[in-house]
Amino acid sequence: MFSNLKQTSLFSDFNDSDFDYLRSISNTKDIEKDCVVFYKGDESKNLHVLLEGSVKIYKNNHKGNEIILRIIEPVSFIAQLANIEYMSYPSSCATISNSKILSIDFKKFEDKFLNNPKSSLLFMKSLTKMTMKLEETVSTNLTLDSTSKVAKHIFESTPFDCSLNHKISASMLNITPETYSRVVRKFKDNNIIDEIDGKFIILDGEELQKYFNI
Repeated sequence: MFSNLKQTSLFSDFNDSDFDYLRSISNTKDIEKDCVVFYKGDESKNLHVLLEGSVKIYKNNHKGNEIILRIIEPVSFIAQLANIEYMSYPSSCATISNSKILSIDFKKFEDKFLNNPKSSLLFMKSLTKMTMKLEETVSTNLTLDSTSKVAKHIFESTPFDCSLNHKISASMLNITPETYSRVVRKFKDNNIIDEIDGKFIILDGEELQKYFNI
């Protein structure tokens, strides 16, 4: 399990002694699909690391509709900004597949490791990466119409993104599932994309880009 952490830059230089200490201040949880990891407003005592599976960071609008802010894949930190700022979680988190999450006592982790300039810098870089991703999401939602959002989402999709169902993808783009499916059907009818076993195949990338390269 801890060998997976070597994939993240923050843990890449940890030695056996470091990992032994990490084991002593953490625990691993196997969480089933569609279970809440934490709610908005919960105290951020633990630093969460997604080892396996996938989770969504989301909020509910005034109508109670779920707005997905970010999908997280392993191996990644989850909502580490709340830890570093000593604040309650600003959003909720739930699994979208069976997942394994490492929960670390953040205070002990901080005292032991984040006083190290190199580790502290790597941790801050992870925050910067997360912030840039959120800024891109906000920009997309503010500047693009529904068709452009779906086109950009499909063009930039990773194999993981393609595994998401239409409902989750629509929520990520802040549009209805019906609108998402309608745009996908339009692209299929125009021979721009195809979809096989839930995975998108781009047939005409140049044409697809025209919808979001304004």
